[in-house]
Parts: sequence; C-alpha cells; structure tokens
Amino acid sequence: MIGKLLKWTIRIACVLVGLIVLLLVAGFFVVNSTSFQQKLLQRTTSLLEDKLQTNIQIDSVSIDLWTLDAELYRLCVEDRQQRKMLQMDYLKADVDIWPLLNRKLRISEAKVKGLHAELHHMPHDSIDSIANYQFVIDAFKKDPHQTSPREGSGHSPSGEKKGGSLTFIMNKFTAEDIQVSYNNYTFSLGKLLYTQKRRKKTNIAIEQLSAQWDRTNKKGWQVTNDATIGQLLLHNENNHWLVDINNLHFRNDNHHPRKNAGRPKRGFFDAEHFNAYANLKADLDYVKGDSVHGRLTHFTARDTIMGIDIRNLQTTFSYNKKRIFFHDFAVRQIDTELSFDKGYLVLPSKKQGRTLSFRTSTITGRTILKDISRTFAPVLSGFTMPLNLSVRFSGNANSMTFSNIKVFTDNKQLAVAAHGNINNLKDKYKLHVHFDIDRMVADGGITETVIKQFPVKRFMMEQLHALGTLHYRGSFNVLWKKEEFQGNLGTRAGVMKFYFAIDENNKYLSGNASTEFLEIGQVMDMDDIGPVAATATFKIDISKPRTAIMRKRLGGKLPIGEMKAHVSRASYKFISTKDLDIQIVSDGAVAEGNLNAAGKWVDLSCTFSFTNTSEMHKIKVKPKAKLHLFDKSTEKKKMDPAEQEALRKRKQEEKEVINAVKQRVKAEKKRLRAEQKQAEAEQRAAVKAAKEQRKAEEKQRKAEEKAARKAAKAASKATDH
Repeated sequence: MIGKLLKWTIRIACVLVGLIVLLLVAGFFVVNSTSFQQKLLQRTTSLLEDKLQTNIQIDSVSIDLWTLDAELYRLCVEDRQQRKMLQMDYLKADVDIWPLLNRKLRISEAKVKGLHAELHHMPHDSIDSIANYQFVIDAFKKDPHQTSPREGSGHSPSGEKKGGSLTFIMNKFTAEDIQVSYNNYTFSLGKLLYTQKRRKKTNIAIEQLSAQWDRTNKKGWQVTNDATIGQLLLHNENNHWLVDINNLHFRNDNHHPRKNAGRPKRGFFDAEHFNAYANLKADLDYVKGDSVHGRLTHFTARDTIMGIDIRNLQTTFSYNKKRIFFHDFAVRQIDTELSFDKGYLVLPSKKQGRTLSFRTSTITGRTILKDISRTFAPVLSGFTMPLNLSVRFSGNANSMTFSNIKVFTDNKQLAVAAHGNINNLKDKYKLHVHFDIDRMVADGGITETVIKQFPVKRFMMEQLHALGTLHYRGSFNVLWKKEEFQGNLGTRAGVMKFYFAIDENNKYLSGNASTEFLEIGQVMDMDDIGPVAATATFKIDISKPRTAIMRKRLGGKLPIGEMKAHVSRASYKFISTKDLDIQIVSDGAVAEGNLNAAGKWVDLSCTFSFTNTSEMHKIKVKPKAKLHLFDKSTEKKKMDPAEQEALRKRKQEEKEVINAVKQRVKAEKKRLRAEQKQAEAEQRAAVKAAKEQRKAEEKQRKAEEKAARKAAKAASKATDH
C-alpha cells in the first residue's frame, strides 16, 4: 500500500514537473516569438513617448532569452521641437548568463552602427536657450525629495545590501559610423574596436576620428578648424598604457589671405592658416585620476607651407592638472638639435586665478638658422653657418625672458653673450623686444662670412675688413614699425659709439656715431689721412620704390641719403687741423661732399665726389681757399713772445690729448683681447662640459634601456608561466 502510494506520488510529481517545464518552454517560445516582441516593443515605445513627451520610433527588436542576446534596428528620438535628436541604425548586445550568478554583468560583445546625434544648447538663442536633450535628463532624474522605502536601514529598495551592485565587464565593443553634432562642433568616428582579454589587459583601436568646429577671432572673422586622427592605438596592461597616434592632421582657415601675403621677406607663420601633419608615440607608466606620468618617445610634425619641420621630439613628462613637468627634453629639426634637462608649464585656470607660465633649465644645442627661415624669416634662407648656443628660458602668456645667452661658432671666431626679454606678446602695437649684448667678439673674416649669409646688397665690405676684429657691447630694441641699435664698437682702427634706427613707416635708416680716435685713412684706404676725432649724423633712404626710381633714372650702386659730420681733430699728410665741417649727399649714382675749415688767416674748403665706396682712393677733390682781409699794420704786426708761448702751450696740450686718446685706445684693445681670451676659455670649458654631459646622459639612457628590456623580458617570462 505504501509502495503504491509512493509510486503514484512520484508519478504525479513527474507530471507536475513536466507540466511546469512545458509551460516554461512554451513561455520562452512565446516571449521569443516575433509577434510577442513586436507587441512588447510597441508597448515599451508608447511608455517612453509618454515619459519623454516626444516621438520615438524603433523599427524592430530581437531578443533571445535563451542566450540573452538583444538586437535593435533603426531607433529615432526627436526633441521637443520635432527635430531628429538621436538616430541609430543598429545595436547588438550579447550577455553571458552564468556570470550573473556571481553578480557580474558580462557583455561578451556589443556593437553599435550608424549612431547620429544632433545636440543644441545656445545660451543666447531663443529656441535652444535650454539644451534640446535636457528633457531626457529631467525625465530620468531622481526626485531629490523622494526617499527610498528603507532609507537609513543600510539596504537598497530591493532588499540588497549596499555594495552588492553588479560588476560590469565588457569583453568586446565595436562602434562604426558615429557622428555627433553639438552647436557648431561636429565629431565623427569611422570605427572603434575595444577588446579586453583579461581584466587588466585592454586594447583600443580607433580609425578616422575627426572633429570640426568654428570660432570667431578678434577681427570678427570666422575661423574653420578641422582635426583628424587616421589611427589611434591604445594598449593597457596593469595600468601601463602604450599610445600610438598616426596621421594626425590639423587644419584651420580664417578665409582671408595669410597675414604676410605679398610680403616675401616676412615669414609664412600664421596661427590661423595651419595645415600640419603629425605622428606620436607615448609610453604612460602611471595613469590615475588627474595624474599622468610617462614618456613621449616619438613625435614628428610638418607643415610644408609654413616650413615647420620637427623631425623628432622626446621628453619625459608628469601631469597633475595644475602643471606639466618635463625632463630630458630634446627636439630635432633638419639641422638643429636643442635639449634641456628639466622645465615646467603652469596651466591656466580662471577659477583658481592661475595664469600660464613656464620655465626651463639651460637649453643647449646646435642650430642652423636656415631651419626657421620659411617660418619666421626668409632672409635666413641662405644662413647655413652652424651656431652653438645655450640659454635659459622663462615667461608667461604675455612675455618671455632669455638669460645667460651664449652663441658661438665652431672655430670660436664669433662669440656672443647676451640677455633680454620680449614683452606685450598679445598686442603687436605694444610689442617690445629688448636685448642687451654683454659681449660680442667677431674675429678675422667671420663678419664678412656672416653678412654673406644674407641675400642683401653689400656696401663698404673692404672698409669692414679693414676694421679687423670687432668688439661690441650694446643693446637693440624692436618696436612696432621700428628697430633701434646702439652701443660701443671697438676695432683695430679705433673705438666708436653709435646709434641708428630703422623707421619701417617712412623707410629711412638714421642715426649718429662719434669717436675720439679713429684711423679713418686706414679704413678708407687713404693713407694720407691720419686719425680723426669726430661726430656724425646720417640718414639713408631704404624705400625700395623710391630707390628703384632713382636707380632707373641715374643708375649707380651707392646708398641714397646724406651725412653731416664735425671733425674736431684731423690730419692730412703733414698738416694738422681741427673743427672741420663735412656734408655728403648721395643720389645713388654720385656722392658729393663739402669740407670747410675756418682758419685765422685763411678759410680752407674743398668739394669732392666719388661713385664707388670700394675705390675711395679715386675720390675727386677740388680745393678752395678764402683769404681774410687785414689792414697793413695788422699784417706787419709780429707775434710777441707771450703769444708765441701761448701758441706753443696750446699745441703741446693738443699733442698730450692725442697721446692720451691713443693710450686709452691701446688699453681698450688690450682689455678686449683679454676678454676675448677669457670668453674663448669659457666656451671651450662649456663645450667640454656639454660633451661630457651628453656622454653621461647617453650612457645612462643605454643603461635604462637595457634595464627596461631586462625587466620586460622578465615580465614576459612571468606572464608565459
């Protein structure tokens, strides 16, 4: 009896289980059926439309409850102005079932195609003063006054304990044909592939990522900007990122001619006409929150129109939201290499009242100025002389400071020590460039070699050669439409002070010069003329149109302008004189001059002319004399002994003054030679120290690379095991 009862009980139980399984299977089939899912889709769409108060369209969905796979086709959401705000052609998600038992939501694969979004938020526009997507945020935003059923109990509304939320894991994600517009910004993505093989190993590949936006500059012009990345590869393992960016292209255009269009002597740099291509590789060994540390291992950038050509840039950097620190910074152009040990860049912040600023340690390197000729100064296009340099650099958004500047050639014939600054960078009308030349030595024929690097007409080169080694100390200023140069120049022929200015508005070069002792005859190849003490002013026409007219009319090779000079002491052959007034006027073909010397008994004067500064010995002179009229008693009057003694004393005093000036010139030359020797010794020591430092850095770099390879090899072996 008991056996029969147990038997029937088991049979009934089996029947009930079978019925339940049958109902579940039938339910799954019903839920998985197309008709049921379409009804569910219509109901869900209706609920969303009521919730969002806008039109929503979904062509179809497909949900497989056996595998938890879902597909959605052609979604369209309108904003409150009946504009298509969001469109998506295809969405797919494959969810793994079993990880849900361990509270892990794992999506083995997700795919999005054809996602287009039109977002608007114009603060000053009447229609879009509120973002057109704000209603979606408001619809699903939690009411701050709403409290959970068990608030304060330490449990969620569903009864789950805090901290019991699902862990989200994405193994593979693909996105194709993505376009997002926000006001006047447009972003597009050709393809994105995200894969995560293990939890701490991630790969991301992005193709054809681009952004376009417009802005209005200070002149009210619309500037179109376009940035594109051909390929972006990211590899992350244990928070160690490798970044590789290929074919980065940035282009902008203000739809107006370049600012230096029609000015062949101006550079091609224009911040609103970029067309640059770049490639980048970086190794980020620490990425957390707002802190990043890594090394830029490779960077190239080129803009063929502007002439920008960075062959490589490398540096170790650290970023902490406020500052970027640089270490072992090195940049190479075609024939230029510059580097510095460390520096920093302070990032601006209006909220925290922080402004942009930067500073570097001593920058050292070797440069050929031709590398920057097209970008900034076409006049340097023939400057192929290598220059060694070192400088400390600092500044902010409106000024730059250069200190401890040293520039010298390989043969040490040219050496410059200077410091300076550039102020008012934001206002070209107030821009002020000022540099003090603490010491400059130009030995031998280096001065002529430097001048020959420039495509300019050369005047008085023979006279320049006759000056010998040049020692200069002074300063120069660059202002709006004006340049100024001044200082003391020591030469083999004497010492002079000078000042000259270039007026870019009126196109004139003007200035003055003075000397207490200058062997002008030696300089001008006129041996009969001895040392002079003089002051002079000059004005030269540098206008190309005006000069071209005179050249066409008269020909000639001379500069066009005039000079006035007062010679306090001079000598010609065996005759010594003083207080000479000279005036020279040149029309470009012929320079004509007048010389006047007032005497006690007679006024001497002459006119002269020349056509070539290289052949001053061919100068044509026409002397003149004017006698003073005296009465007979005065003519016959003899000089008494007191007057003779006074005349003798006056001549003796003049002789002593000339000797004193000669001694001062001799002492100045000796001092300058000593400074030159000291400068050469310092340069040799600096070059030697730089070489030793480069060797040490190279040795350290090789050791670090060796250690890194060893560590990578060890890590690879550990991973394999």
